[in-house]
Amino acid sequence: MKIFLFFILIQFPLLAGVCESGNCITGNGTMLFANGDKYTGDFKNEKKSGYGVYIFHNGEKYEGQFKNDYPNGMGIAYLTNGNVYEGEFIQNFPDGQGTMKYASGNIYKGEWKRGLRDGFGTMTYANGSVYVGEWKNNKRAGQGTYTHGGGVVFQKPIKPQKTKETKATIATRFFAGEIQ
Repeated sequence: MKIFLFFILIQFPLLAGVCESGNCITGNGTMLFANGDKYTGDFKNEKKSGYGVYIFHNGEKYEGQFKNDYPNGMGIAYLTNGNVYEGEFIQNFPDGQGTMKYASGNIYKGEWKRGLRDGFGTMTYANGSVYVGEWKNNKRAGQGTYTHGGGVVFQKPIKPQKTKETKATIATRFFAGEIQ
């Protein structure tokens, strides 16, 4: 089963904005940008810093911690494709622990690196299947266990470039053995 999942990185423009209200230098205020984006939250030295809500002109939204104008710390990103990411950000990217709820019904909970699933994580698929294991560059890689929605369990080391050629161990109530 091949599933292609893409994370759409929210791009934060470094556009000059107009302070609509409050203190947009060092304090709390609301800034409007020429492209229609809007930020309401904390500022430090004229940069988004602290807690804030950034609403994009296309309907996407980020709410959470900012540092030096970028999402940095804990936050939630609501994307126009229906995906919602909640977790850690480092300089605009999901990085660290986080959960992505995909519009498809799939849910990934685990480690992220520069916007990609990377490290240990669990993907629960909309069909009831679950993969628990290692990820590298958004792909299952390394040790992991895949449980099909019907209860069939596959345990195997996964090599990203040779996934189809790797042997797997299968165990059900009726059968235990290797498959290729």
